[in-house]
Amino acid sequence: MSLLTCEALTVSYPGGGTPVRGASFAVAPGECFALVGCSGSGKSTIARALLGLHGAETRLCGGLRLGGRDLLTLDAAGWRQLRGREIGYVGQNPWSACDPLRPVRDHVDSAWRAHGLSPPPGAAEARLTALGIPEAAARLPLAPHAWSGGMLQRASIAAAHALAPRLVVADEPTSALDADRAEAVLAALKGQGAVLLISHDIALVMRMADRIGILHEGRIVETGTPEELRRAPAHDETRRLLGAAAPLPKGAAPGRPPLLFRGEGLARDYAGAPALPETDLQIGAGEIVGIKGPSGCGKSTLLRLVMGLEPPTRGRIERAPALQRPAAIMPVFQDPVSSLVPHWPIWRSVAEPLVAGHRARTSRRARRAAALAALAEVGLGEIDPEARPGELSVGQCQRCSLSRALVAEPALIVADEPSSALDSLATAGVARLLRQAADRGTAVLLVSHDGAFLERLADRIVALGGEGGAGLGGAGR
Repeated sequence: MSLLTCEALTVSYPGGGTPVRGASFAVAPGECFALVGCSGSGKSTIARALLGLHGAETRLCGGLRLGGRDLLTLDAAGWRQLRGREIGYVGQNPWSACDPLRPVRDHVDSAWRAHGLSPPPGAAEARLTALGIPEAAARLPLAPHAWSGGMLQRASIAAAHALAPRLVVADEPTSALDADRAEAVLAALKGQGAVLLISHDIALVMRMADRIGILHEGRIVETGTPEELRRAPAHDETRRLLGAAAPLPKGAAPGRPPLLFRGEGLARDYAGAPALPETDLQIGAGEIVGIKGPSGCGKSTLLRLVMGLEPPTRGRIERAPALQRPAAIMPVFQDPVSSLVPHWPIWRSVAEPLVAGHRARTSRRARRAAALAALAEVGLGEIDPEARPGELSVGQCQRCSLSRALVAEPALIVADEPSSALDSLATAGVARLLRQAADRGTAVLLVSHDGAFLERLADRIVALGGEGGAGLGGAGR
């Protein structure tokens, strides 16, 4: 007997879009069923429908049942009662899930308080400790900006399971976690009940899911076990996704490139607590340098020091003249949505570096044309350039952020998890773009939880270890 049944679900927006068209699948009790597809295939739309977050004017047709209960007949009060108790949720963006002005403890405890319950003493600490957060009791009173993105995502996972729901809808729950912790967190989710896992990471899903549904243009085009899909994929989209997860091309070693950045003994403390241990780092022109390490070890903190967003507590930094002009160092932030101005059209955010003081003045029409060309280069040539960030998926926002970095023609791109919100096809495209930038002489400093991605792309890899540190977050954090 199925716990969740989705029968010919069609979702239509009031503006006329139909992102989901006749999708059908089922999730058994205790099963981990994964929906995999490219950005814009309808994955998150299905997640919102399952949680009653699709909006009052959005039209849902078909069948959607949880344990025999018809979800499409629920009113707002019925959905509020269901969420948290029967269906838990882990969102894609841990930063937007938390109130930035309140401690992380409030984020976890709200799972109980939303239903009029008092959090059991020590429950939040115990759940976070089980998910690999060291010194959880000391960290819970801190604000979200004092946590790394991966640590904050684990706090969201703890909140989702607080009331032991029968089903957890997990929308990209491991996008901010390193590979080892990603598998550990998914194993923890699977051990507590049924999971509907929404992911672009087909390699991870093939290792962890019991069954997989391939979503393409709003339809489930193929369903099977990982072994069945690996052995005999029946649909072109399945073959494309599996092919994109194959090894990435890696450029030749750049030899001895001119040195752009040198950091010796760099360390950073927050409120007396070490966030980054003493680290040496050198970056040469045209070189791709990877930074790896577990969540919270200080990777994003190191990037902030390189960009000059924060000074080191200890250590010495030397920057070549090429890094001292405006827009010479361009970031690609870990949180792509908040790194874009929410009330600007996308083209304007992409073209923002073109108005830097060192550049000759250009017309609005010329900047818009340059932005459209940059968007096309990252595979977004078909999107509405007048759209706001909130109208795009997280993966699309990430590619917008990358196009903004490229349009500036920087000497150094500093990228914090540039592929974390992307499907495997888009990830391969980002790798190609970064390699092309490096071949033109642009240095790339790259943080990624995806060890295979780093191994295939980086010329050198610097390993950090331990816990602590604040995430790079989005612009303004």
